[in-house]
Amino acid sequence: MSEIGTATVGNRADAVFSGGGIKGLAFAGAIKAAEEAGYDDWQSLGGTSAGAITAMALAVGYDAGGLKQLFSFDFSKIDDRGGPFGLGVVENYFHHGIVHGKALGDWIESVLEGSPDHADGPPPQVFGDLKRTLKVVGTDIVHERMVVFPDDAGLYLDEQSGEPYTPATFPIATAVRISAGYPGFFPPIALKDAATGSPGALVDGGVTAPFPVFLFDNPDPRWPTWAFRLFGGMPPEQPPDHPIKGLFWPIDMVKDVIDTAINALDDFELKTFPDRVIALPTGNVSTLNFSLSQADKDFLYSSGYDTAKSFFASDPAGKNRFGKAAASDATSEAMAPALSS
Repeated sequence: MSEIGTATVGNRADAVFSGGGIKGLAFAGAIKAAEEAGYDDWQSLGGTSAGAITAMALAVGYDAGGLKQLFSFDFSKIDDRGGPFGLGVVENYFHHGIVHGKALGDWIESVLEGSPDHADGPPPQVFGDLKRTLKVVGTDIVHERMVVFPDDAGLYLDEQSGEPYTPATFPIATAVRISAGYPGFFPPIALKDAATGSPGALVDGGVTAPFPVFLFDNPDPRWPTWAFRLFGGMPPEQPPDHPIKGLFWPIDMVKDVIDTAINALDDFELKTFPDRVIALPTGNVSTLNFSLSQADKDFLYSSGYDTAKSFFASDPAGKNRFGKAAASDATSEAMAPALSS
C-alpha cells in the first residue's frame, strides 16, 4: 500500500460526527482529507443530526465524493410545509412542527436506496442489514432521555408486532430521521415506550448529545476514532452573532438555545482530546438555511477539507478518553498471531 502523509492507504478507523443542521457539506470536505491521509476503511460510524446522516452514508458505503454529492442536494425540497404559499404550516402546527417532515424521511430513504454496499441487492432497511457498525443519537423529550440507536431500540414498541424492537430490527431511516429532526421545525417521531405504552416524542440528538465523541471509546482501541466537530463562527475573531429581540423574541430564544447546543465549540473537548477532535468552522451559515448559495457550499466544503488536511498533517495520535491510542495497522497485524495463540 502507498503512503500519503502520516497514514497508510487502507487504514482502518472509526468516526464520530457532530450535529450542525444543513452544514454537513463540511464533513464531505473533511472526509476527503481523511481519505488522502489514508483513512478510507471505516469500521464504526456514529453521529448526531447532520452527523447521523453522514455516519449513515459512510456506513452503507459512500465515500467522500458520494458525500459531496449527497450534501449538494437542493435541501429546499425538504421544506415541505404544504398548501398554497406554505399555508400547510397551520396543519403541521398541530403535529408540533413547521414542516410535514415526510420529505426529509424520503430523502434519507433515497440515500439508503443508493447504498454502494448493496448495489447488487436490496437496500439496507434495518440495522441488522449493515456491514459496518452504525450508532445515531436522538432525544426523547417526553421521557427526558438521550437514546442511542440501535442500542436503545428495546425501549420502544414495534407497532406491527406489539413487541419491543431489537437492535437488529430497528429501521435505519427512522433512527436517522429522529436524529436529524430539529425540534420545532420537524415534527417529533412518536414511538411508544415499551415499559408504559405511552408515546414518546423523539427529536434531534443535538438536544442531549450534539457531539457524541464517546460512542466507540474503550480501554484497548484497535484503531483510532476521529471526531469531526462542526461549529459556528470563524475562531477566534468572528464568533456567531444571533441577537434576541423584537416581538418574537421567544422564538429567537428557543432557536438560539438549540443552535448553541448543536453548534457551540466546546473548549473542553479541544483541550482534552486535541489530537482526535477535528473542529470545522462553518462561518455564519445558518443551521436551517435550506437555500445555501454556491458560495456557502464552496466555503463549507473548503473549510472541512482545509481544516482536516492540516489536522492529519500534524500526525495526531488519536488518544481517547481513556488516554489510549491505537497501535498502527502494521503493529496490530504483527500482534494478531500472538493474540490468537
